[in-house]
Amino acid sequence: RRVHGGLELRQVFDQGSIYEPDVLNLTPEDIFAKFMAGVRNAAAVAMEINYPTIASVPHLMANAFKNILALSVMTDYTIKEAEKMKEYLKDPSKFASAAPTISAAPAAAAKAKRRRKRLLRTAIVMPAWA
Repeated sequence: RRVHGGLELRQVFDQGSIYEPDVLNLTPEDIFAKFMAGVRNAAAVAMEINYPTIASVPHLMANAFKNILALSVMTDYTIKEAEKMKEYLKDPSKFASAAPTISAAPAAAAKAKRRRKRLLRTAIVMPAWA
């Protein structure tokens, strides 16, 4: 007959600090999510104060480009990238054929669903102890 027993972990003591046992249950995905949240916060602060960082420069450039396009549309000054937008604003009916048809929507949804299933099948699952 076997006897089972065990210890219940209440607190962790490490280099002078005391932690709750929940800290030991973090997965690599949890750590990555927390890191990315910090990166997003840093980028948001940098964007708000217009300070260029590696995380904020692409967004600052995209916003600057949007402002240039808006100025081009509102004035007579034209840049190559704004010509199609100005043409669309003059006559939107020219671009009606470019809009997706209603019958294409179910096919696109089915294709996206198949892609999600394929990605889920090929996803790498990290063990909890890794």
